[in-house]
Amino acid sequence: MPELQTKYEVFNQQEIGLNQQVKKLDSLKQLKQPTRKKLNEIKRLEITVSVKKLGFEKQRYLYYKTGGMLLVLIFMFTGMFGSSYWVKIKKTSPKNKEVSFTFGDFSQDVIGQQISWEATEGSGSNFLSEYLKKTNTGYKISSSSYMKFVAWSFFLIGANYIIWSFIEFFELSKKTMTFMEGGKLFFTSGGVFLLVGIFLLITTSAKVHLHMRKRKIIVGGEIIPFQQVYALQLLEKFIEGKSSGGYFCYELNLITKEAVRFNLLNHGDKQYILSDTVKISKVFKVPVWNKGVL
Repeated sequence: MPELQTKYEVFNQQEIGLNQQVKKLDSLKQLKQPTRKKLNEIKRLEITVSVKKLGFEKQRYLYYKTGGMLLVLIFMFTGMFGSSYWVKIKKTSPKNKEVSFTFGDFSQDVIGQQISWEATEGSGSNFLSEYLKKTNTGYKISSSSYMKFVAWSFFLIGANYIIWSFIEFFELSKKTMTFMEGGKLFFTSGGVFLLVGIFLLITTSAKVHLHMRKRKIIVGGEIIPFQQVYALQLLEKFIEGKSSGGYFCYELNLITKEAVRFNLLNHGDKQYILSDTVKISKVFKVPVWNKGVL
């Protein structure tokens, strides 16, 4: 912030200097019979003012882009830390009673002996990235507010740079933009951030729907009737980090009567995944097979 303040003060001084030169040029042009010296000064100022105006406007748009990015970053970090704090408050709330639950014994079940206990997902977060949420039609599993703030921040950072870059082009170039110029400007300004944001917004939408009235669940592009749900599988897995030692996270998988597994939840908050597992098991009225999540 002190550096930005300093640059802003320099910018204001440059604006004052430019306005003084513009006024001087206007006054010189008002002369009816300017001397050769005045004519030379007029030509020099015309070039100087034109170049400075262009550089000044480019610098102005740079500040617009930087200011917009700072606002988005404030939005992102406020949302991320705010959502994390809210999750912590909800977990430690006195109203959030601990529910006792008896897990089923998969070793005594034919399908339980058939299914794999390897993770269905090769990746996973070390925080609450998705959760079960009540809807008008039943329940859905979608990304947490933390992930949605990240997705929207990528989108807004990209949109900020793209919008200001296109405005700058049309204001300063005063010419028609070709398709190739538009594509180049899109990707060299903020297009990559915008596309990543769109991708994240799509992936952070609901991935599982539980329709209570229709008695069916939509997961992984499949429609599964409630009567086909046989059990739930809860397991712990270790994700190796590229720069750190890695971390543990958890999976909740749905198991059908054909011993096919579908992933429902995949994140690192054990308390939340245990709570959501109990809720889902009550919806389907099926046992939960737990391995390593204590």
